[in-house]
Amino acid sequence: MERQFNFQELHAIVATLRSEQGCPWDRAQTHETLKETTIEEAYEVNQAVDDLMETRDASHLKEELGDLLLQIVLHSQIAEEHGEFTLEDVIDGIARKMIRRHPHVFGGKTYESIEEQKEDWERLKAMEKGHESDRPAHELEDVPVSFPALLRGQKVMKKALKYDLVSQEDEIILKDMLQSVVDLQIAMSRPEEEDSRSEYLGKSLMAILRMAAKYKINAEVALTQAIDTFIKDCSKE
Repeated sequence: MERQFNFQELHAIVATLRSEQGCPWDRAQTHETLKETTIEEAYEVNQAVDDLMETRDASHLKEELGDLLLQIVLHSQIAEEHGEFTLEDVIDGIARKMIRRHPHVFGGKTYESIEEQKEDWERLKAMEKGHESDRPAHELEDVPVSFPALLRGQKVMKKALKYDLVSQEDEIILKDMLQSVVDLQIAMSRPEEEDSRSEYLGKSLMAILRMAAKYKINAEVALTQAIDTFIKDCSKE
């Protein structure tokens, strides 16, 4: 049986790739240049999960997780070279976070329900970020700007609903959805409002995301399924 490399050896391999005797491409990478690759690798992991559900073959997921792990080790190696942090710091940080955010597992705390546990998770998360969990502005601003717009919008709406910044009434949500569509329709019919079409389309999408957030429907998954169905339907014609 062929021997397996371990995590420490992977760390050493990446360090060698980044050394003066290493690979020019790897040596040229920075946190900034790796951003796009890291996102792509994360999406490929998601695709591998979908493939696993369909084929039951885990080899693709194993490979893609390795590619994503490489991005983490690369970022950590670059950070170590610049005196920012080390890979050990990354591991220590996430280990401490998991222990801190699971007091019912590591601290003897008990919860009456899953909802109570989720609320405490959010409270602990807010404390880590240096502000109280009852500050809506901070909550909304904490959603990363670099998220895909659909994902970011749903997370923002989830927090907006939590703090009653928008109505949770189905009737009002549907009314806002219909109004935004009417505004878009009017803008489409008037050449002078061409510049407003993007704005009204955005409002329509936000109204839909509010409904998705309320009913815990993953908008990204819902849209992906709709796209796949559309492609299959078109291929039948």
